[in-house]
Amino acid sequence: MDRMGISAALERAGRESRMRGKGNFDDSRLDDAAQFPIAAANHFGHVHNSPDRITSNLPALHLYQLSIRAPAPPSNSFDHTAADRGRELFSGKARCTTCHADPVFTEPGWNMHKASEVCVDDFQANRAPDHAYRTAPLNGLWTHTKGGYYHDGRFATLAQVVNHYDTCFSLGLTAQEQSDVVEYMKSLPRRR
Repeated sequence: MDRMGISAALERAGRESRMRGKGNFDDSRLDDAAQFPIAAANHFGHVHNSPDRITSNLPALHLYQLSIRAPAPPSNSFDHTAADRGRELFSGKARCTTCHADPVFTEPGWNMHKASEVCVDDFQANRAPDHAYRTAPLNGLWTHTKGGYYHDGRFATLAQVVNHYDTCFSLGLTAQEQSDVVEYMKSLPRRR
């Protein structure tokens, strides 16, 4: 579906149905009464509405969501030379592209990891149905300036995140290399 098709489908969805949250939802993971007692007791994992005003609109909404480009950072918000060095490190020595693949800077497909895979506790992960952490997309990361970084905000700065992974994966990055990786992340998305 091209942009015009997406636009037409969204227009139709808005004009015809005014979805108002009336659709069908099935996720049997929410049936686990030990982890999700309220959801299990109220069958939140099995919601069915008639008419279903959402399901037929999901493909167009998904395409629209994927078509929104992350904003490019202001030119003066990062060190360009350091970011160029960081780009090489990001896909090389720092091994960031293992999980943050270009051009989306997250993992294609199932982008979830157990806490032990990323060297953190599982407190937040255990609140999710799959007990895992999502690989956060990095495009537009420069817009995130408050509340901390990582899955639960545990790191106050990007430098702390990079240092964590340097330690976790025994990468052996120097302080300058860590700083360069930070500058590269602040430069995303880079327009080609």
